[in-house]
This record gives sequence, C-alpha cells and structure tokens, in this order.
Amino acid sequence: MIRTVALVGHSGSGKTTLGEALLVATGAKERMGRVEDGTTTSDYTPEEKNHRLSVRTGVLPLQYKEHRIYLLDAPGYADFVGEIRGALEAADAAVVAVSAESGVQIGTERAWTVAERLGLARMLVVTKLEKGGDFFALLEDLRSTLGHIVPAHLPLYENGQWVGIVDVLHNRALRYTGGKATPMEVPQDMRAQVEKYLGEAREAIIETDEGLLEKYLEGGEIEEAALSKAFHEAVRRGLVYPVAIGSSGAMIGLDLLLELFLEALPSPTERFGEGSPLAKVFKVQVDPFIGHVAFVRLYRGTLKPGDSLQSEAGVVRLQHLNTIRGKDLLELEVAEAGTILALPKAENLHRGMLLWNGTKPESDEVPFARLPDPNVMVAVVLENKGDEAKLGEAMRKLLEEDPSLKFERQPDTGDMLLWGHGELHLETARERLGDYGVKVQYRLPKIPYRETIRKVAEGQGKHKKQTGGHGQYGDVWLRLEPAPEYQFEWRITGGVIPTKYMEAVEMGIQEAAKQGTLAGFPVIGFKAIVYHGSYHDVDSSDMAFQIAASLAFKNVMAQASPVLLEPVYNLKVFVTQDRVGDIISDLQGRRGRVLGMDQDGALAVVQAEVPLAELLEYSRVLSGLTQGTGAYSLEFSHYAEVPPHLAQKVVSQRQAEAH
Repeated sequence: MIRTVALVGHSGSGKTTLGEALLVATGAKERMGRVEDGTTTSDYTPEEKNHRLSVRTGVLPLQYKEHRIYLLDAPGYADFVGEIRGALEAADAAVVAVSAESGVQIGTERAWTVAERLGLARMLVVTKLEKGGDFFALLEDLRSTLGHIVPAHLPLYENGQWVGIVDVLHNRALRYTGGKATPMEVPQDMRAQVEKYLGEAREAIIETDEGLLEKYLEGGEIEEAALSKAFHEAVRRGLVYPVAIGSSGAMIGLDLLLELFLEALPSPTERFGEGSPLAKVFKVQVDPFIGHVAFVRLYRGTLKPGDSLQSEAGVVRLQHLNTIRGKDLLELEVAEAGTILALPKAENLHRGMLLWNGTKPESDEVPFARLPDPNVMVAVVLENKGDEAKLGEAMRKLLEEDPSLKFERQPDTGDMLLWGHGELHLETARERLGDYGVKVQYRLPKIPYRETIRKVAEGQGKHKKQTGGHGQYGDVWLRLEPAPEYQFEWRITGGVIPTKYMEAVEMGIQEAAKQGTLAGFPVIGFKAIVYHGSYHDVDSSDMAFQIAASLAFKNVMAQASPVLLEPVYNLKVFVTQDRVGDIISDLQGRRGRVLGMDQDGALAVVQAEVPLAELLEYSRVLSGLTQGTGAYSLEFSHYAEVPPHLAQKVVSQRQAEAH
C-alpha cells in the first residue's frame, strides 16, 4: 500500500527537520541532518545550503511496516509557490505542519487553501512542542480558522515536562525515551479531558456517515471497525481534519504519525481508481549531480522496467525505474500507483505533461494548480556583456525548472526584466543562473512611461528637398485630438494628397508617436486626422510623405498640451486584520487610491490602485510592515497622468541621460 503525501506549511514550521526525523525513525537514514548545517536529505542544492531553507520540493520515500510512503517536503516560503503547488498536485493528501511556538500563520492558510481547491485530504501535524507553546490554545485556534478539527493526539506531561502522547482515537498513552515508545495507562488527571476530546471526535466522524448517524441516534452501539472506516472516509472526503503531534527534536510521536498516515489518508486507487498507467510531470530539475530530471507522479496503473508511456513529446521508454531520495536515485523493481518517479536525461519532458498508456486522457483527469502571476520585477544586468547568448540558454533552463518565474524584454526601456514572487525567489534565481555559468546583477527597472495630449491642435509638416535628380516633396496638414485609444482618419478631399500615400502618412505618424516630444516616450490616446496637404507629380514619394507626416506629428503634438503618463496597477494586499491600518496608511503615502477591502478566509484583502513607480520595492516594504506575513498580487490597470512636479523630474532625468 502506498501513501503520497505533501508536507507543507509556513516557513520555519519544521517540515524539513520532521522529514529527517521520519527518515531516521524508519531506518532510511542513520542520523539526523540539520538545516543549519546544510546536511538534511532534502535540502542539498547550493542555494538551499546557502540560505538554510528549502527552495525546492524534496522527495523522501519511506518504508514503514509493509507500506511505502512518498513524502514531498515542499518549501515554506511563499516565494517558491511553483514548488509548493507542484508538490500538492503530485500528492493525495496534504499534511500541514504548524509550529507549536508560532501557531497558525499565513503560510499555513495559503497551503491549506490550495490543498482544498485541489480536493486533497488534509491533516495537521503540530511540531516543535518540545520548545514550548500551548497545544490546547493552538487547537482552538485551528478550529476557529480551519473548521472540522479532530485532535488525534494530545500531549502527555509529567512534572511539567513533555514526555509522550495520548492517542485520543485509540484511547491509549505512550511515553517516549530516546525515541522509543512505552505503552502506559492514560493518567488519571487526563482521563476526563481525553474522554471529552474522544467524544467530540466520535460525534464529528459519525455525523459524516448516514448509516452510523442513524444507528447512533437510535442508541445502537458503534463498532470500532465501523468507526475507523468512517474516519478514513471522512478524512478522504475532506469532512474532518485530524491533528497529530510529531517532534523531530524529542523524537516523540513519529510512529503514531506514520500510523495515522496509513489509517486516515487515502490511497492512490481511492482517488484515481485502477486501470492503465496515467502519470504527470509535476516538476523538472536540472540537477548538478544527475543532470536534467523529470519528476513524475504515477496516478494510476503499474509500471515495470522496459515499459513505455505515450506523451505529447512522443514515446517515453523506461529502461529503468527510479525514484529519488534527496539527490540519490533509487532503483525500483516495480512502480505502483502513487510512486514518485525520477526520469534522468528526459529533456523532452516538461512540467505539466501527461504520460499514459492506451487512450489519451483528458487534462482534467489529474490535478492541476494554476500558478499565480509573479509580482516582483528586477532588471537583469550581465556582469559580462559578451554573455548575451549564454544568458538566453541559462534563462531557458531556469524557466524550465521554475515556470513561476517570467522573463521578458521591455522594448520601451531596453530592460531585460525577470519577474518572481519575492526577493528571495529572485535571489535564488540569480544564484541558479550563476550555476549555469552566467553572472548577473539586478537593479530597479526603468518605468515604461507614456505621453499623451490634453487638447486639440492642428498644423503642418512639410518635407521639401531638391537634389541633383528627382527631389523630395510631401506636405501634410494634421489635426490631433485626445481619444481613448489610437485612431486614424483620412479626410482628404479633392485629391490634394493621392490616396496611394495614405499608408505612408499613417506610418509616419505611428513612427513619430513611438518617441514623444516631452521625454521621448511612446504617445498613446490620440486621434490623428489628416485633412489637407499637397503633392508634386514628380518629387512626391512614400518616403517623402512619411517624413512630412512625422514632422507634422511632432509640430502639432507640441501645441496639444502634452503630458506624461505612468502605469498604474491594481494591487491586492493579503494581511491579517491587525495590519490593515498600517497597509492603508502606507499605500496612501505611495499615491495609492484605496478601492475597498474584502475577506479571504481569515485574511483581509486591501484593494488599491497604485502607480508602478511606487511599487518597485514594495515586496521589501510589505515584509517590513507585516513581519513577513503579508502577500500581494499585481495586475496592470491603466495609464494615468503623472503629477507635474514628478513629471518634471522624469523629463529632466531623461534629458540628462540623452546627453
């Protein structure tokens, strides 16, 4: 039997260390590694060792009793949203780690929400209880925040010292010494408390099963086997959420946690049934040890070495079957549903690709978690200008590994922009580019300003030049009017400009509009009306009229009250209620216009329109205002006029750069 579990939660909640402890507890590893020392199994890349945190999802296969458990240790930082969502796509259940010290945090709720949208079974594991914290207060907080909480474990204290666990659902107690459990009676002073929680748990489980509920209301006896089956079904359907305790520091409760995985969480066949093999690439990694690796979740079916699968990229031949533990490939004799496969040298496989046998499956047969748009941008500057070609290849590899990043060239400013989900995300991307042999630095991007006009104006543009042979002659009279978007109108009558030159005239206007008269930024929001002009039978040409129209545009725009425009973005800030006042005050100081406030679960969502120029370093600002708990999303809204005193600064700076 296989269980495939994503271990998620807020950064610092102890996920990676818990994964280490489970490796040791199941005999897969002799001694615990430490995040601080860069010696854990799942955090092995240079970036993870450097920052002492998870940057990628680590795969930790465990063997417990006769069962295989694939534990996917996902990053906690929201910056690495692509890895987090990939892990949840590949799992059948989400185990959300909550630190007893810190309690429910924004990362807890984010992971919970994504798991809920994917229809995953969910449970929680309370970590770091050996360092303190009020378990029972946390339990109530979880209830009020997440809903149908069922405490599977309670902490057992002796003389104020945490020494073990009471297994509520099985009404037993275990004392731990050196990681080894000794059964004991539930202490007398805890029995009433345990009975209370057990009664609540039984009622919550019974309410999810119509047959048991009917029997219960009629006063019938509920058998333990029926209750256990109903518990499993309730967790599978997302109707109740068990809360376990697992300590990596004190090595307490790890065996009970593993048993709960098997007892409560669904198997792959319960989710996807049986049938021909169906799999998906949920992650791609260019590994420094084994090269390009496609991480594949087998949702359904069985595979053996030598089998083949179909894919959008063609036939995939599986000469060997491998899973992976940290950076080490492990060969498998057979892969059953739920297995996480690692396919080295699979350069033609990309994230999101389906693999199958038989009839091509529909895309909705497997889970899909949409990646949010990145919201923090930096301009990429090569340390060695000769690395342009190398940058393209390195960036291709980077985006292949992490599609939550976005890279684009901004034609207006010339910037090469890299978008990410936070400063740490972008910093690890920069380090990754270095691993690929391209050294880059970041700077703040230039703002893609625009220009427009505020009043109607008209005038002439005339191009007349006599050379040895044919001359050049074009004469255009142009009227410019403010308009919501670009429009062109040809009002020539009497043939004063032949219609054959209309296209050249419009081209001249459009070319001139690419560089406005104020600071050389593109001009938007105008209607161009060509209403008069003249031509010469011999000297007129497309080029002459294009130049004349360009001159006309520049002359007329200068008289049409040109103004500078800046991009304005719709901003949504997700924060706890106690931070709303600080956020609104800060946004108003950034020339922001607050539009309103909504609720997203326990979080407040402040909506505002803010100029991009005020948001270039907002990630850092928000982190400071919320102690790292806030989040935000950005979406372009419109262009708006820059206040005159700020516009003058931009124009002066632009003129200085030109000289």
